Amino acid sequence: MPDSDKLVVLNAVLRVAARHPSLLASAAFEDLSRTLAAHLSFASIAVLLPDDEGHQRFYTDTADPNLPGNVRFGARIPFDPSFYQRVYVEVRPYICDDTRLGNEIERSVGEAGYRSYVAAPVRSPDGKRALATFTMTFAEPGAASRAPVDMIEEIGDIFGASIERSLRSARERRLAMILDTSGDAMLAWDRSGRVTDANRAALALTGHAREALIGRSIGSLLDPEPDPAVGLPQPDARLVLVARTPEGEARRLPVAVTITAVEDDPLVACHALLRDLSAWEASEGEVVAHLARIRELEEQHRTLLDNAPLVIFRLDPRTLELVYLNHCAERLLGVPLDEALATPGFLCGVHVDQEGAAAYDEAVLRARAGMRSSPYEARLARRGAHAITARGTIYPLVGKGGEVVAIEGLFMDVSVEHAARTRLIQADRLSTLGTLAAGVAHEINNPAAFILLGIDMMARMLDGPGVELGATVSEQVHHMLGELRDSTRRIVDIVRDLRMFARAPAGTRRIAVDVNRTVESALSLTRGQIIERARIVRDLGDVPSVIIDEGRLGQVLVNLLVNAAQAIPRNAPGEPAVTVTTRSEDPRTVEIEVRDTGVGISPEILDRIWDPFFTTKEPGAGTGLGLSISREIIERSGGRIYVESPVETEEPPRGARFVIVLPAAGRGDSSIPPMPSTPPRSIKSGVRVLVVEDEAPLARALAEEIGRVHEVSVAGGAQGAMEALSAQRFDVILCDLRMPGMSGEAFYEKVAAVKPDVAKRFVFMTGVGFGADVERFLAESGRPVLEKPFSAEDVLAVIQKVVTRHGRALSPAR
Repeated sequence: MPDSDKLVVLNAVLRVAARHPSLLASAAFEDLSRTLAAHLSFASIAVLLPDDEGHQRFYTDTADPNLPGNVRFGARIPFDPSFYQRVYVEVRPYICDDTRLGNEIERSVGEAGYRSYVAAPVRSPDGKRALATFTMTFAEPGAASRAPVDMIEEIGDIFGASIERSLRSARERRLAMILDTSGDAMLAWDRSGRVTDANRAALALTGHAREALIGRSIGSLLDPEPDPAVGLPQPDARLVLVARTPEGEARRLPVAVTITAVEDDPLVACHALLRDLSAWEASEGEVVAHLARIRELEEQHRTLLDNAPLVIFRLDPRTLELVYLNHCAERLLGVPLDEALATPGFLCGVHVDQEGAAAYDEAVLRARAGMRSSPYEARLARRGAHAITARGTIYPLVGKGGEVVAIEGLFMDVSVEHAARTRLIQADRLSTLGTLAAGVAHEINNPAAFILLGIDMMARMLDGPGVELGATVSEQVHHMLGELRDSTRRIVDIVRDLRMFARAPAGTRRIAVDVNRTVESALSLTRGQIIERARIVRDLGDVPSVIIDEGRLGQVLVNLLVNAAQAIPRNAPGEPAVTVTTRSEDPRTVEIEVRDTGVGISPEILDRIWDPFFTTKEPGAGTGLGLSISREIIERSGGRIYVESPVETEEPPRGARFVIVLPAAGRGDSSIPPMPSTPPRSIKSGVRVLVVEDEAPLARALAEEIGRVHEVSVAGGAQGAMEALSAQRFDVILCDLRMPGMSGEAFYEKVAAVKPDVAKRFVFMTGVGFGADVERFLAESGRPVLEKPFSAEDVLAVIQKVVTRHGRALSPAR
């Protein structure tokens, strides 16, 4: 192309550049394309701008719909390495004669009809680097090689300054837009401290309009006032912004301010970035309050854990060693926390029994495997004290991923519960024993009553007319009958003593108890255990009665006597003895002392003998509850019990003595109303007596003995008695309480409902002792009682009392 024509083209391009502030706008491309088309033949022109590493932006004058979407106006396309090296590194033109043979982008534009192109670097004004690429495309292959490449380069150079100015202007506009739309407030001021610029966020934060804010002293806005020239040395300094509310009132806002000094701007000394901290400070206050509440709750939780009557612990699932133990563990186990945490296998080691340690190990291993175990009970050692009974529960803590992150557990002191459960078991055994004793008493006392009546009859028969025995034989027979009578009464006494001791706690009643009689009963029951080790010494004084349950007092005495016997070794030297003493040194109290000459109690355990489950006996020889229960019984009755060991009055000091002190009762107390004290009148003629007794031998013997004086009828049960009462009237009805079918109690109530005058003539006979229900029934009925075995004289005496009080019964009209 001639130089004159080239100058014409370049002048036309210069005029286009002068008309458009930015050649990157689509209008500029259209104007440039029309101008060049008047002088040159080409398909399209384009400018490519580097975007980031490996990519560039594509601006073109054509809106050809055949072009693929990735090479439209403003598209982002990848760099070709050879293209990039030629244009941007070497700053030389790049020529492609056939786009159909090039890379993917070149092939796509080749298919759209653009078969070759020249890419000339758009140099910076100093010519040292390529700012962009000016590209001219042609429809024919090889046309790029015939194109005026030098002129295309000069056209690109004309664009250099314009493109650089366009890019800078675009960056400034974007930056201004970013600053103005930023959520952070931005201020600028000059060296005199006057505000020169502010973005929208600053206007909103300060509450001032732009015209009111520009020119305002920065010192009137920020407190303390920053140095207008150098700002603040530290970033994010906390200051106070003096702002205005919509109503025009001043308000002080906490703000974080970053001030940067500007050195090369004659109009601006400092830029400031302000962030409103009001919401942050409010949130910070809420967080502080929340953290304080969390700390308070943590402290409460820690206090709760430490004060809970539980041993609470946590184990490392890898080592199975303690990582946490609450303070209650220190109190319950008597071991400092630091020592416990530093002792390997501490919790397993405090288990007293091997079974408990094995249960602990099994529960821990199951927890490490992520499984829970059932609670178990074990005895735990306490330093300086007796062991406690504890219920252990061990469980795993499982994280979100299913892994065991910790093993936790607790031990609850259930010593009291265990003691109560043991007491219930013992009470149940006593209740069963009482029930059995009542049955045994009935079965023994009925034949015993018959035996005693029979012995009396035999004695009377031997003394009757027509019986002749030699003096020696008569004396021997009467002596034998006396011994039989005494032996039978001894059997009856032992049964009564056993029944008294074995009464179930549910039947407990506090009555006036003869202390010496209860002591004799207890000695009768324990005599077999004592006499094989020591002799029994009685020193029973004249003492008043005490108010207590007789069976419970007997239980205490039996326990003390058994302990005394067991404290004396077999074949002990000297004259070992168990001494029981009763005394009343003042009218308000009664003392019962049980003393032995045994091995005594060592001083180190003297204070522990009252603790539940504490025992020095061999396994299986005792539960360790006897003394604990004994003290509870005595103290609930208003008394006290104490021990001395060794006994100083012994020579040398040895053994132990237990002293029970109980409040004395008033004389004459009784649980069953006594018979009226009207003196009996002599009854010359016989009265009609009905004997209701299911034991046939006893009924016959009783009828024969009473029949010597009175007119007697016999009924084998309640049904026969009802028939007899309907046929005639009786002055006295002797009725057994325990009978098959209908009991004596039920029979009495049935008669009382229809014939109350007949019910007044009842006398009850029993061989089973008094239970709570029987005593209540007897108290309500007010009827006299004959305890089997009884003598004929006892029966005749009670018959006379009933007839004396109620008179004879009238015969029914015929």
